[in-house]
Amino acid sequence: MFCCRCNFSFPLSFNQQENLTELQPVLYWFMRKILVIDDRQGNLTSVKATLEDAIPNCQVIDSKSGKEGIEIARNEQPDVILLDVVMPDMDGYEVCRRLKTNDQTRHIHVILISAYETTSNNKVKGFSAGADAFLIRPIERAELAAQITSMLRISQTEQRLKEALEKARESDRLKSAFLATMSHEFRTPLNAIIGFSALLTPETLPEEVLKYGKTIHDNGHILLKLVEDLFEITLIESGEIMINTEEVSIRPILTHMLEVANQERSQLRKTNIDIRVNPDHEICDQVIQSDSARIKQILSHLIRNAMKFTLEGSVEIGCRKESWAGKQYVTFFVKDTGIGILNDHQQLIFELFRQVDDTYSRPFQGAGIGLFISKKLAGLLGGELWVESTPGNGSTFFLNLSLTSEPGSKGSSQDDLSCSRRKIS
Repeated sequence: MFCCRCNFSFPLSFNQQENLTELQPVLYWFMRKILVIDDRQGNLTSVKATLEDAIPNCQVIDSKSGKEGIEIARNEQPDVILLDVVMPDMDGYEVCRRLKTNDQTRHIHVILISAYETTSNNKVKGFSAGADAFLIRPIERAELAAQITSMLRISQTEQRLKEALEKARESDRLKSAFLATMSHEFRTPLNAIIGFSALLTPETLPEEVLKYGKTIHDNGHILLKLVEDLFEITLIESGEIMINTEEVSIRPILTHMLEVANQERSQLRKTNIDIRVNPDHEICDQVIQSDSARIKQILSHLIRNAMKFTLEGSVEIGCRKESWAGKQYVTFFVKDTGIGILNDHQQLIFELFRQVDDTYSRPFQGAGIGLFISKKLAGLLGGELWVESTPGNGSTFFLNLSLTSEPGSKGSSQDDLSCSRRKIS
């Protein structure tokens, strides 16, 4: 039967219903927002009912004029626009042309609809205006759903291509930033080594030889540490890194943390920074099944980071016993009064070669490797590494390890570990 109010055919035949059912599952996977522009309320009501019935989770927006429809399209960003050709003031061809010449709406797919016999010239006119499809009333629901499904598939593909392009651009940007960073990180100690080596002549005074020799030695260690970190990354990425499980006493770990903190403060000449120790004495004499060298490696990097980003105030180190779901954990922490980290950047800093400020002129140097390695090692130890921070008020890094299970144990999930977090003040 044909409905004269909206020029749609009802009902569907058995085969048409079957075809429409086959189309529907595809539409569940991406957003569906459809704008209908038609000056007749009867058409708008009927089309809206048809679309909501034919397309799952479909949001239909309507407009009675071309000018209003263009504004709605800019604000709502629909996936598809169904546009009537014959309208007062501004016909569908002109509306389509304006949509397709505007940067905000040119990407939206437009289906022109005409209630009159359409010549090839009219279709050419529509496609020249930028239309993506042309339908003639009466339109069967299956045909309409098929056209919209096709447009939505194209929209989905275009969106994926845009995302892939953005990822490629971001990858290129990160690669360039990484190359600039690594170049700088290698060049700085190399320049010191070459420069001070050139100053060593037979006429150089003994005290100057010792001074220059120490500078060369220190910068050589900086280079060695950078190369070791890069090598560590290759072992982690290839799955070849080794974890040596043994009984690890907690007290020597705390002693090591204090030694590293004092050494780093001296090396950076930050004698104004207080070093505080806040251990939980209840667990200082306990042991855990883990890898002592890897724990020290993680905590050493956290302490160096804390010292680097703290200009005044203090760096506090310690540990605490925690319990969750019948299991016990030791949580080591390094707390500073440094510059802090924005919420948006607190996950980014654990990614490889990523830094909050990756510009060449950033005030704090580094290759963006240490936290990535530390995060991976924490996972290999069966623990978790995370940060709590407030910009301007400092950061606290936590390393959570099980007191009752071995590294890599499946006894506790990452969700369990996350739930066991306690903010340490």
